[in-house]
Amino acid sequence: MTETESRPARRTGRPPLTDRATLLAAARELGFSDLTVGAVTARVGVKYSTFYRHFPSLESLVAALVDDVVTEDVFPESEGRWQEQLLAFAAATFDVMAAHPGLAPALVRLPEAPEALMSVLQRLTDRLLASGLSAEDSVLAASTTLQMAMHPWLCANGHGVGDLRRRDQVLESPQPFDPQVRAVFRDGIDDPPRSWTLRRTELFIAGLETRLAD
Repeated sequence: MTETESRPARRTGRPPLTDRATLLAAARELGFSDLTVGAVTARVGVKYSTFYRHFPSLESLVAALVDDVVTEDVFPESEGRWQEQLLAFAAATFDVMAAHPGLAPALVRLPEAPEALMSVLQRLTDRLLASGLSAEDSVLAASTTLQMAMHPWLCANGHGVGDLRRRDQVLESPQPFDPQVRAVFRDGIDDPPRSWTLRRTELFIAGLETRLAD
């Protein structure tokens, strides 16, 4: 018997039950609205203790999932005028919130914004500065556009997206709203209110253009 044959076989040990990437993939399948530690462990088929070896808390998993979803690829590069860049940023923000229900409130609750979002905001404020807006107006423009695009999803509840519910309230209200105003609510707010959000952004941009001209 050779030395190699007499040597005992090396034990490889038990393979890991799961890993961080598998838990994150399960969380993405579940979505932000249904995300709990119990739901993730049940989907992967592991115990809570296994989950906590990879994520110290549900909040840390949510943060990782936000980073996984809010990437720079979500926000396309735009070489157009600053007005077009603001509109493109609003549209991209609205679309990623629409694609991931529960993302907007999850993003608000995080102590820090994702690095990808910070990078996009930095590019946007630089572009606004280069167009002649003041530093304060550049920050106000970028942050207000972000907030307007997130607003419908922050107001979402069991009765639907916030802007849609407000539309229905006006149409059903006994209050004497002017017929023209009722028509705007009836015909202007879409489902989901993407076009309505971009029109709000255009109104905001018109105000910025006036300030820039002054």
